[in-house]
Amino acid sequence: MKVSISWLKQYVDIEVSPAELCEKMIMQGFEVESMEDMSASMSNVVVGRIEGLEKHPDADKLLICMMNVGDKNIRIVTGADNVFVGALVPVALHNTLLPNGKTIKKGKLRGVESCGMLCSGQELCLKEEDYPGAGVYGILILQGNPVPGTDMRQVLGLDECIIDFKITANRPDCLSVIGIAKEVAVALDKPFRQPPVHFTESGGNISDYVDIQVQDYDLCPRYIGRVVKNIRKCCRRFR
Repeated sequence: MKVSISWLKQYVDIEVSPAELCEKMIMQGFEVESMEDMSASMSNVVVGRIEGLEKHPDADKLLICMMNVGDKNIRIVTGADNVFVGALVPVALHNTLLPNGKTIKKGKLRGVESCGMLCSGQELCLKEEDYPGAGVYGILILQGNPVPGTDMRQVLGLDECIIDFKITANRPDCLSVIGIAKEVAVALDKPFRQPPVHFTESGGNISDYVDIQVQDYDLCPRYIGRVVKNIRKCCRRFR
């Protein structure tokens, strides 16, 4: 059963490290199969806003981008043709580690200093289903209005740790986040809280979507269900 620390925090105040949490859950009788720090594969990639563009003086296909990366303005040279002033894009700064294993350092392109690199979805190992626009050829244009300087791991939902618990046959209640969260509350001696759930009910006939037939009312005297539509996929890649 894979569950994220951030999800568990919706139900329990967790103030210990993921490693400490695993130790306490083991003492509680739960086997931990793995613990994955999803943020470890990428570092020093931030949101940048293009404040200005000009042509490279010695290369027709290169552009010089003046970037706002939060605490400073830097210059980056790119060959991408889909950038524009005002665009919010991922910026790999000096000494960046990318998910593909490459390290980015500042240098010079045709005599002009470039203090990093603008990133595409491919360079961040993202697919279209991970983030809108990641499958487009060229630099990834970010959605919404993330603040320049924000860690891209936060934007992509990768500032996360995933714990995989082995659930035994006698604990089917723990095949859910709520079930695990209740055990975490006991292990940490913290109160369990049920967050409010908000949804909009609409009309319609459930028979248009699903057909349920109870074949033995002695074994199953009642079966109820609900159709949920228009669920938005979030970018938290559980592997």
